[in-house]
Amino acid sequence: MLMADTMAVFFVVVGFLLSFVGLWLLTRGLWPERVAAAADRLDRGLLVPFLVGLPIAVVAVVVAMVATALPGKLGGFVSGGILCLFLTYAHTGVSGLATAIGRRLPSAVDAGNPWRPTLRGGVVLVLGYLAPILGWFAILPISTVVGAGATTLGFFARHEQATAPAPVPYPEPTIDAVRG
Repeated sequence: MLMADTMAVFFVVVGFLLSFVGLWLLTRGLWPERVAAAADRLDRGLLVPFLVGLPIAVVAVVVAMVATALPGKLGGFVSGGILCLFLTYAHTGVSGLATAIGRRLPSAVDAGNPWRPTLRGGVVLVLGYLAPILGWFAILPISTVVGAGATTLGFFARHEQATAPAPVPYPEPTIDAVRG
C-alpha cells in the first residue's frame, strides 16, 4: 500500500468523523427542542431508547433493502433517500446523546455558548467511534439506534419544552489572577 493510499483512507475517515460532529451541531441548530428533549431522555438511561430505536432501525434498513428492487436506478435513489432520512432522524437523537455527554463534562465557557456541550460530547463520541472493532461495530451502531429511540421518545415527552440545566457559574479571571 502506497503512502498516497494510506493518506487517502486516513483523510476519508477523518472527514467522515468530522461530518458527524457537524451533523450533530446542525441538528441542534435546526431542531433545538428535539435535541434537548432527546438529551433529557438520555440523561435517564440508554436502555429504553435502545429498545424503542431497534425496531425503527430494522424497519428502515429492511425498507431500504426492499427499495433496491425497484427498476433501474430508481431503486438506488429511493434506498439512499430512505437511509438518509433515517440517519438524519437518528442523528437528531445522537446529537442529544452528544449533548448529554458534554453536560457531564462541564466547562467554564458553557455559560455563553449553549452549543459547547454538544461539540464537546460529539468529539468524545467520535473518539469512541475510532476504537477498532468496539467503536466500529458496537458504539457507532448502538448510538445510532439509541438516537432513533431518543428522538422518538422526545415526541412523547410530558413537559412542554425541554430545558438545559442551568450553567454552573464560574468566576471570571482577573488580570491579577492571570499574572499569578
